[in-house]
Amino acid sequence: MVSPTCLSATVDSSKVPDVAHKLDSLGFDHVKSVTAVDLPEELKIDIIYHISSFLNAELAKVIFELKTSLDRSDPKIASVIDIWPSAEYPERETLDLMGVTFEGLPKKERLFLMDNFEGGPPLRKDFKLKTEGIDA
Repeated sequence: MVSPTCLSATVDSSKVPDVAHKLDSLGFDHVKSVTAVDLPEELKIDIIYHISSFLNAELAKVIFELKTSLDRSDPKIASVIDIWPSAEYPERETLDLMGVTFEGLPKKERLFLMDNFEGGPPLRKDFKLKTEGIDA
C-alpha cells in the first residue's frame, strides 16, 4: 500500500476561508477531519484541517494539512462548511468538546455531550471532573 503524500501550511485564522476556497478550486473537495489541540501554556488552541479529494484520483493520494491558531480565551473561526459540507460534524465535535466557535456553522446543538452538561469543554487540559459519591 502506498502512503499518501502529506502537504502542510500554517496560516492566520482570518485567511482560512481564502485558503479553503483556493484548495477547493484546485480539486481538494472534502475535509477528512478537524482537530483541535489545547495549548494552555501558550494561551492558544491550534486547529488542524485534513483535506483531500474523492473526485480527483491524483489528489486522492494527497492529504493537505491546514493549520491555524486561535486565542484560547475566545476561540472563534469562520466555518468552512459552505466550501466543504463534510466539515459539519468535525466542526460540531470541536465546538462541543473543545469550545471552539465556528462562525457560520448552522447547527450548534450538542453532538456528543448531554444538553444539561455542566462545566467547560471536556477535552481542554484544565477540565476537572466533578467528584461524585459519598465522603467517607
